[in-house]
Amino acid sequence: MSLLLFDFECERGHRNEFLVASDVRSMQCLTCGVLAHRIISPVRSRLEGITGAFPGAAMAWEKRRESHMAKERKNMERHGTYE
Repeated sequence: MSLLLFDFECERGHRNEFLVASDVRSMQCLTCGVLAHRIISPVRSRLEGITGAFPGAAMAWEKRRESHMAKERKNMERHGTYE
């Protein structure tokens, strides 16, 4: 039997994570002892506000783009062409 990490929340609003089998639907709250039910965990991700891209990906693209543009400028100065 494999164990998975699930979030559980009691009626008093306490949230706890438990490593349990996938068929477990409720556990005792570690904070207050009331029965806590398994909940759907919110996705913990952060998107860049304008493009919707992940910040790391947007920053990497920007860095690659600036490097490419610098090479093109240098080639234009040296050879009169972008290649």
